[in-house]
Parts: sequence; structure tokens; C-alpha cells
Amino acid sequence: MAYETITYEKEDGVAILTMNRPEQRNAISPQMAAEVDDALDQAAADEEVKVLIVTGGSETFSAGMDLKAGRGGGGRRESSIFSIVDGLDAFEKPTIAAVSGYALGGGCELAMTCDLRLASNTATFGFPEVNMGFMPGAGGTQRLPRLVGIANAKEKLFTGERFNAQEAYRIGLVNKVVPVESLMEETKKMAQVLASKAPQALKMLKRCVNDGIQMDLASGLQYAKKASQVLAATRAATAAAGGQRPQ
Repeated sequence: MAYETITYEKEDGVAILTMNRPEQRNAISPQMAAEVDDALDQAAADEEVKVLIVTGGSETFSAGMDLKAGRGGGGRRESSIFSIVDGLDAFEKPTIAAVSGYALGGGCELAMTCDLRLASNTATFGFPEVNMGFMPGAGGTQRLPRLVGIANAKEKLFTGERFNAQEAYRIGLVNKVVPVESLMEETKKMAQVLASKAPQALKMLKRCVNDGIQMDLASGLQYAKKASQVLAATRAATAAAGGQRPQ
């Protein structure tokens, strides 16, 4: 597929997916969703790709759904953001959002779907849906409380107010805040750290955290125990077959 609304590149085991609709502040359209889905399929199938970075460049991450695209299209506009977050949810390799400028509404929901988030000092977050009589529908009401706690989440969702990168860091929405000029450099450094780890271990870790948080503690512990046993058996079998420590 030839991309018009995103770019996709690989660099030392790291795939970089960049939303590329600067005139529309990277608003998410049905076309962008289709192209992101295709890029995610590429990255998932490519054994050279160990980590995925999702970004919108230095100016804007994403201002949310494109309210003009898909109008009258039988819900295609609304379904576009669901397609992207569902694709990221199913993506088994580590994902990092590099956020600069606006990350509003669906754009913030997209960033939250990634495993880790780095923000530039110019980043602005928010859930403005309530100001228009709507609510975040692509995971914001569920992921935000899990990331920042119920009280913080309700404050951000109920007020619809925008907040800066330092506030996002304070409440635990982002992992790190860096100067805008070094955002991609710092994100790539983090990606390289993850890319150096054993892929199967990262896959199991991600699965245990994402699935386990939906369970009670006893069930989660049992789930993790079984996953650890499967991973150990896989590593032992691979080593025995190839005579090398599996990566």
C-alpha cells in the first residue's frame, strides 16, 4: 500500500510510524486508519522489527478524530479510531508513543494504547469531548483510570481541560518529559534498550501485564506462573535445538 497520510520506516530493529497530515493536525481519518492498520501488519510480520514507535512529528501528535472526514459515511469516521487502538492492542511487540504538540481526544487515546509514552515539553493533552456533549469512546474512560488513578482520571475527563506535559508526568500519564528537539532521539534510545532484550520475554511480559490487570490477584499470579513456565520451556527447547541461548 502506498501511504499518503502516514510514513513508515525502519531503523536498527525499530519501526517508526509517523502520522503525516500536518495541515489537519494529524486528525484521524478513515484513510489514515487504513494505512496505520497496514503498517501495523507490516511491523508485526517483520522479524527484524523489535519495537514500534508511533509519533506525529515535532509539531502535533494528533488532534483526535477528523470531524470532517467520513461525514455521512455510516459511522466510518467513528470507527477509524477504534481500528487503530484495536490494532495497537493486538500488537505483541513493545510500542512507544513519542508525543509532541496536541494529543487531544482520540489522539490521547491512541497514545494511551501504546505501552510507553515520552512527551516533549510542548505536548498538550486533554479530553475535550465533554465540552461538546460527547465522551471518549476509544478507551479513554477505561485506560486513563488504570494509568493515572480514578480521581485524576475523573478530573481530566469531567472538566475537559487541557494539561501540559509536566502535569501528564505528575499524574503518571507519560513516562518521561524531554525537550522537543530531543524527543525522537530520546525515544529511539528507549526503543533500542527494549530492542536489545529477548523478544519472547518482552512478548510474555506485555501479555501478562495487559491480561493480568483484568484479573484478580490470585488469577493473575497463576496466569503469570504459567506464562513463565512456557517461556522457560521455549528457551530451553530452542537452546537445545540450536546449541545457543535463544534471543
